[in-house]
Amino acid sequence: MKDFFSILRRFVPPYKYYLALNIFFNILASVLTLFSFALIIPILEILFKLKQASYTFMEWGSGSIKDVAINNFYYYITTIIDEKGAGFALLILGVFLMVMTFFKTAATYLSSYFMIPLRSGIVRDIRNYVYEKVVSLPIGFFTSEKKGDVMARMSGDVGEIENSIMASLDMMFKNPIMIIVCLATMFAISWQLTLFVLILLPTAGYIMGQVGKKLKRRSLEGQNQWGLLMSIIEETLGG
Repeated sequence: MKDFFSILRRFVPPYKYYLALNIFFNILASVLTLFSFALIIPILEILFKLKQASYTFMEWGSGSIKDVAINNFYYYITTIIDEKGAGFALLILGVFLMVMTFFKTAATYLSSYFMIPLRSGIVRDIRNYVYEKVVSLPIGFFTSEKKGDVMARMSGDVGEIENSIMASLDMMFKNPIMIIVCLATMFAISWQLTLFVLILLPTAGYIMGQVGKKLKRRSLEGQNQWGLLMSIIEETLGG
């Protein structure tokens, strides 16, 4: 973990502008995702006629923001149903859902779009650093080390670092934003069900952690075999 943060401190700062834009659009995509899912609730209620209550308009400040917003939303929906019919109200909600989904997809695309320069720049800087390091090594180093192993480290290991950095950046910025937004919404809807879910999370996390450790061990073995394979290829072609 210490090595990972040292790599981030060394290679990420030149691209902090792209990182900031990526974080912003991740937050926007998370919020729009919640709105898209929230719109499905009134659509289902209209389709299956689950809620027949009457609503009156509430002034902002007459109650909590959540209660006033939900009440006024259903007030406008029931007004449209009474004046235009349930079909027209369903059409309006469907169009609004499509628009929200479009903006959510656009925000997700832009977050990935601004991640590409960050990813390419970090990989370029790492490759340049490794190349300069190899060039600066004494000749005696190459007589004791296999050339294929050096080639594997310059190609395969840098690729592994690239994948781990990108996955870690997603884990540090994208996933926590989505988790925080979703948890806040879940607690606002039902804190009892949210606590029940949180109780089950440690068990699922333990199982996923054990699987991840086994995959990492196999990945390390694969990297070692890749270095041996590159050495055999280099010796075969050189001979």
